[in-house]
Amino acid sequence: MRKIPVGVLVIFAISLACLATRLTGSWEAHVDVIPNIELSYIKFTLGIATPDITLYTSSVFNGARGFTEERLGLEGHVGPLSLLGEALISPIDVVLKTTPYTVAGDPVDPPVDPPAVEWKILGPIYRWAYLQLGISLAGVDFSFKMEHFLEHVLEFSYGDFGQSWSTACLSNLRYLLVSRDREVDIPRVTISYYADVAKTVLLKRETVEGPFEVLPDLSDYTTAARTYLENLATARAAELGAAAFDIPLPQSDDLVFKLWVPHYMRYTFTTELPPFKASFMFDDVSTGIQFVKATLSLEDFQPCCGVGVSAELSFTKCRGFEYLEITLEDALKLCCGLDFDVTIHFTPTHKTVSLDFDGVIWKPYVKIYAEPAFANGFTITGLYIYGLELRCEFGDCSYAKFLTAFDVIALEEILGEDIFQGDEFEYLEVGVCGQACCGGRYQFKGFIFFQESGSFMGITRIGAEFSFSPFPGFTFGFKWDTSPLFSFTWNLRF
Repeated sequence: MRKIPVGVLVIFAISLACLATRLTGSWEAHVDVIPNIELSYIKFTLGIATPDITLYTSSVFNGARGFTEERLGLEGHVGPLSLLGEALISPIDVVLKTTPYTVAGDPVDPPVDPPAVEWKILGPIYRWAYLQLGISLAGVDFSFKMEHFLEHVLEFSYGDFGQSWSTACLSNLRYLLVSRDREVDIPRVTISYYADVAKTVLLKRETVEGPFEVLPDLSDYTTAARTYLENLATARAAELGAAAFDIPLPQSDDLVFKLWVPHYMRYTFTTELPPFKASFMFDDVSTGIQFVKATLSLEDFQPCCGVGVSAELSFTKCRGFEYLEITLEDALKLCCGLDFDVTIHFTPTHKTVSLDFDGVIWKPYVKIYAEPAFANGFTITGLYIYGLELRCEFGDCSYAKFLTAFDVIALEEILGEDIFQGDEFEYLEVGVCGQACCGGRYQFKGFIFFQESGSFMGITRIGAEFSFSPFPGFTFGFKWDTSPLFSFTWNLRF
C-alpha cells in the first residue's frame, strides 16, 4: 500500500483553510477642501474571517498628527462561547491631561511655552486591551469582561474622596498610594452675562469647556484658572454689550477627581435574563483584586399602555447600599401628550424625586422642549421653555424641520448635540432620500442657521450634506456650508 506524502497532506490542509477564510476590510477617508486642502482622516481596516472567528487590524491617520492609532481585534465564537476583544497601540505621544490656560491666564494669545501642568506619555506605547467571553444557557446570558489599561486616568465623584482627597473608605486609599499625580477639576463652567450691573436682566449664558482646577478647600478655582475665565468673560461681555457677568463658585456635584495611575485592571461579570440584569465589578491597581460594585437592574420593562419601568439597585465596597433608583418612562403618555420620566432616587440618607421633562408633543409633530420649575423640591410652580420644534414628514425619510432655541445651552443638553455656533439660535432643515443607482440609496440634507441680527435676514450659515452609494460596499458623500467649509468622504468595504 502506497503512503501519501506528508507534504501533500499539508498542502491539502492549507487549501481547505484558504477556502474557509475570506479577506475583509474597509477604507474610510475625510478630505477637507475649504478653507484648507487637507486629508484630515483616514482609517484602514483589514481582516481575515473564518466561519467562526474574525481577526482584524485598523490603522488611523489624523491630519497633521499623522499615524495616531493602531487597533488589533477579534470577534466570533468557539462552540457555544462568544469572543470579543481589542487592543489599542498609540504610535505617537499621548497627552492624558493638560490645562487650557497658563499662569498668565490669557486665553487669546497664550505663550509658546508648554502649559505648567501636563500629563504626557511618550509613544509608541500600548494603551489598553480587553477580552470578553459570553455564553447563553437556558435563555440566560453570562459574560465576563477583562480590561487592562496602561498609564490610565481614573475619574471619581466628590462622594468617593470628599474634600481635599480625604476619604472614610479605606479601599480608596489604594488609588492614592499608587498614583503618579492627582487633580480636582470642573469639566465646564457656565458664565452668565447681564445687561445691568445689578445682574437682574440676563442676556446670555455660555458654557466654557475645562478642565478647570479648583483649590483644595473647593472655595474657588485656582488663580490661573480664575484669571483665564475672567479674561475670557471680559472679552465676551464687550462683544455682547453686557454690563456684568457672573462666574459661579464650584459645586461639589460638578467636581471630578482625577488620578493618574500606571496600571489598572477591571473585571466585570454580567448575568442577563431580560428584563433583569446583574453585574459585579472588581478592579486592581497592582495592589490586589478587590470588589468595587454590584448592580441589579430592571431594564425597559413595559407592564402596559406604553409606560416603561426601569430600576437599579447598587452596592459598593465603600458604602454598602449606595442607591435604589426607580424610573417611570413616559409616565403620562396615555393622557396629555406629556413626554417625561419620573425618577425616584433613594440613598441611605435621603430621597429625591426628579422629572426628566423633554417636552410636550402634539400631532402633527410639534414639540416643546421644557422642564418644570419646582418649589421646595415637590411643588411645580411654572415651566421653563427652552425650545420649539416643528417637523413634517414626507414619506419614509423625507422631512422638513424648524428648530428654535430660547435657551441654547439647555436645549443642546436635552438633545445631546452641539448644534449652534456663536449667536445662532434657530435653523431650518430639509431632508430627502431615495433609491440610487445599482441598488444603493442616497440621502440629502440642506440647512439654514439664523441669528437675531447682524446679517442679511439673520442668516449665518447655509449648507448641505449629501451621500450616496454608487455600488454595494461603497459610499461617497460631501458636506458644505458658508462658514466656509467643504469636505468629502468615502467608505469602501469588502
